[in-house]
Amino acid sequence: MTPVRRSSPLYVVAIVASGLVVGRLLPELVVRFDGDAPPVPGWGAAVVLLCGAIAVGALAWGTWQSLHQHRRRITSDHAIRLLALAKAAILVGGVFAGGYAGYALAYLGSPTDLGQLRLWRSAAAAGAALLLLVAALLLEWSCRLPSDDDEDEATDADPSPA
Repeated sequence: MTPVRRSSPLYVVAIVASGLVVGRLLPELVVRFDGDAPPVPGWGAAVVLLCGAIAVGALAWGTWQSLHQHRRRITSDHAIRLLALAKAAILVGGVFAGGYAGYALAYLGSPTDLGQLRLWRSAAAAGAALLLLVAALLLEWSCRLPSDDDEDEATDADPSPA
């Protein structure tokens, strides 16, 4: 079985950049074809993304404590679920962070009240999505198993009577 690779910085940057391009071009394309750019639906998107970031961050903290601080073991099924959640949250957080940031850039400097409202709501959602991305990267990193060298150093530092 091959080990799962961590998400590379290039992968994360590519996801955020693609979301940024789509988010930046979306208002102009919608206006060109339909006539009215879609509004950001209240503060709900930012709140949902923030709640997801808090949940994933709590899982990352608990996993780190369990594996690296208390040296407990987790089942392989549980580890695979955590890694799958981390990978999915990286993708969602990156796409939404880039998309909402691009949408906010489209309304940067807009003189209308509606444009300013869209700017602030999408900027808040982009910030919450960025927090989700960071929490997901931390979860992915905390799922890394301690190496044999780490365990040897722990037993050398704290010898127990045999």
